[in-house]
Amino acid sequence: MGGSRWRGLSLTRRRTIVGVIAILLVVAGVGVWALATSAQPAAPVAAPRSSSSPEVTATPTPTPTDTRVTVSAMGDMLPHDAVNQEARQADGSYNYTPFLSDLKPIIASSGIVFCNQEVPSAGEAFGITGYPSFNAPEQFARDLSSFGCNAINTATNHSNDKGQGGIEGTRAVWDSISPLLISGANRSPEEQNTVMFTEVDGIRFALVSFAEYSNAAVSNDYSVNFYGNDGLVQNLMAQADAGADVVLVSMHWGTEYSNGVNANQQAAAARVAELGADVIIGTGPHVLEPVEWIPGANGAQTLVWYSIGNLLSTQLELPQLIGGVAQFDAVKKKDGTVTIEAPRFIPTYMHYEWTAEQAAAGDLLARTNLHVYPFSAAAEALSRSLFTTSVEEQYNYVRTVLGPVATVE
Repeated sequence: MGGSRWRGLSLTRRRTIVGVIAILLVVAGVGVWALATSAQPAAPVAAPRSSSSPEVTATPTPTPTDTRVTVSAMGDMLPHDAVNQEARQADGSYNYTPFLSDLKPIIASSGIVFCNQEVPSAGEAFGITGYPSFNAPEQFARDLSSFGCNAINTATNHSNDKGQGGIEGTRAVWDSISPLLISGANRSPEEQNTVMFTEVDGIRFALVSFAEYSNAAVSNDYSVNFYGNDGLVQNLMAQADAGADVVLVSMHWGTEYSNGVNANQQAAAARVAELGADVIIGTGPHVLEPVEWIPGANGAQTLVWYSIGNLLSTQLELPQLIGGVAQFDAVKKKDGTVTIEAPRFIPTYMHYEWTAEQAAAGDLLARTNLHVYPFSAAAEALSRSLFTTSVEEQYNYVRTVLGPVATVE
């Protein structure tokens, strides 16, 4: 609008035009604001919390781990007359457990505890006798069980000391105790040809037992398992190998009082290893012998303890009083395979009190205060014995005999 025409309008007309323009400007501004705000994204709206539905965190899937079962094995349990005399209570019963009490912590975590019951435990009906023709009270088996023994060898040169009746009485006592495994001396051909199995923490074990010979002539073919019977060896080993993750073979063999391994032991060990033995536990020489790995079935290795010595006895020479607890682990891997690992040995000393005069007189029943000590607790007792030696000297003896395969603890 030209300035001259604007000046020519009346005051009233000017005010009307200005008001209209102001209104138009306000309306235009509102439109621009609305357009601008409509172009912005909507603000997020918070989801309501629910006290009844807590936040869930995903639990990771556990990684499979190896399963490890420790096996402990102890050697000859020989209840000589002096052992029975000290075990006899005032009421005429017997209690052998005090002799072994210091070893309970050592075997407490073991799933399998192997013990070599060297002699029958057929009880009073057959007479309680010591060397040379043994028979122990029924409580002997009971006390071995209460101590922890649950895998029992009964195949030894003394198994038949009281004939077939003594074998049957011994097995009847063990029937009442129900060990996990027992093998070696039998009441029938069926029992001889049946392998026992047990499962510990998902690992299946079998025990097969053999002896080299019997002091007393046997009256039948089934009373004692002899490893010279190759047909029996093949049959029992085939059953054990087919049904177990770990096949334990007890061999009562060797040259008495010798730390050396003879050719018959080597040949027998190779044979049962070939047939599937995972671990061979040797007893019989009454002293320690070496530990070795030898070739086993299907390229595996078999652990052989040629002799783990005596545990409970009153034999006369110091090497016969040095035994121990042989231990190893059966380990089930994530893929299901089972291996034998970590062989180790805890040496023991079988102590009794005996004066030089009593020893010179050969008074065997004068021996008292019988007790089996681990070497870690044996120093004081050994110092009171008739043997002029130390625990350290005996550690050296054990390490030398066993060799490098087993750790001596």
